[in-house]
Amino acid sequence: MVKIIILVLVAEIVTAFGQILFKKSTNAMESYSLRGFENHKRFLGEVLSKPSLWAGFLCLAAGLAIYLVALAQGDLSLVFPLGSIQYIFILFAAHQFLGEKIDAKKLAGTFLVVFGIILISLS
Repeated sequence: MVKIIILVLVAEIVTAFGQILFKKSTNAMESYSLRGFENHKRFLGEVLSKPSLWAGFLCLAAGLAIYLVALAQGDLSLVFPLGSIQYIFILFAAHQFLGEKIDAKKLAGTFLVVFGIILISLS
């Protein structure tokens, strides 16, 4: 069971890092309206040219591969809820790497997620 928990933790950390890279990719872009087909096309062209976006895709693919290994070795009723820990990683990574603020509501929600993960893991 410890091996499964470690696999899920690593998968979720890698996936969270991929999400941070996605956000960094879009933050670095010019701000414009996304109304209309031409604007969507221009947005996609610009975002797909960012190396950080492709690094994010790689992180998500690696996280998925690790998650599948954990899923193959553990019960879905354990592995899936453990994946919720990504919310915690994203909260703190967004604060650290993107400068996002952590307020009382976000912290309370995070602690509820942690509490739920602990309850499910103990069953």
